[in-house]
Amino acid sequence: MNYSQLPYYAADYSFRIYKQLAFIKSFLLPKVDAACNQFHYHPSKKESQKIKFYYPLFNHVVNCENYLTIKGRGLSRIESERLGYTSVCATLYDDLIDEEKFSAEKLVEVFEKRIPESERTPKIQVIITMDDELKKIFTPTLFYNESLKLAIDWQIKSAKQLDEKITLEEILCLSDVKCGNSSLLWASVLDEEWPEEEKRFIYQSGFVGQLVNDAYDARKDILDGGYTYIRKSESLAQAKEIFLDACRTLNKTIMACDAPKKNKLKTIRRMACIHAFGLVALEHLQAIDKKYPKPIDWKNVQRSDLVTDMDFWNNRFKTIKYAVQLAKL
Repeated sequence: MNYSQLPYYAADYSFRIYKQLAFIKSFLLPKVDAACNQFHYHPSKKESQKIKFYYPLFNHVVNCENYLTIKGRGLSRIESERLGYTSVCATLYDDLIDEEKFSAEKLVEVFEKRIPESERTPKIQVIITMDDELKKIFTPTLFYNESLKLAIDWQIKSAKQLDEKITLEEILCLSDVKCGNSSLLWASVLDEEWPEEEKRFIYQSGFVGQLVNDAYDARKDILDGGYTYIRKSESLAQAKEIFLDACRTLNKTIMACDAPKKNKLKTIRRMACIHAFGLVALEHLQAIDKKYPKPIDWKNVQRSDLVTDMDFWNNRFKTIKYAVQLAKL
């Protein structure tokens, strides 16, 4: 990819975001609001943003639209509807795991709708309603059921990232398996047969996406008491190399797919545009290596050193530069 090709991908993302926001407003929000009102579930502002904006936007445009690029097509209307319901359920499942500390057994009860009526909180009632709506337009496959179970299991196991004794290797393994299986869950809702080589690239894209997220959420993770590869690497330079290695592997898995070369290159380029934000964040974080003595006392690292501000034009220009670089790895 070169600089002259970037405007095409920027315009394509802008169009898809606009289209998805219109879909969320016209289709998903009325369904979610109706379920929330019916069961008197009143999500906080933060929860509402995740349910009605972040998850359905990100999972459609950044995840599934990119997976389908290798197939040479975009999302159909029915796939968008399925993904909308799945995004709402996934967000609320995350809350049950992260905030309400549900066990795997209890989550399976919710998933299989075996949870006693007396334990069906408003949030659980909304999950069940959204799942019922999903099942009206989607018959779960073995791939879907297996992916959902693995995604839930590994989301629960990721609580280990609150343990200060966790090692870098354990963190990378958790991020890899948890997010890889979550990505496969989104793919399982689509009307496609995914051969093993395509599943490998979808899985790897989930891992890279988590590394991007950890770079941008460095301050939030520290305040929450979590440990990511940012905090556990020997240096931010090492963290950057971990990220670049993951991006190289992603590009290799895409090129290994049995698909037209133009589709593979387009997939790599579209993903590079997103993952470039991670590289911008990691470059910003690298100043910590020189600014603070080792071992780093992360709770005393200034906010300005942990937060990458994309309002600065130099960071926006770096995103363009790194998108081109990552596409060529």
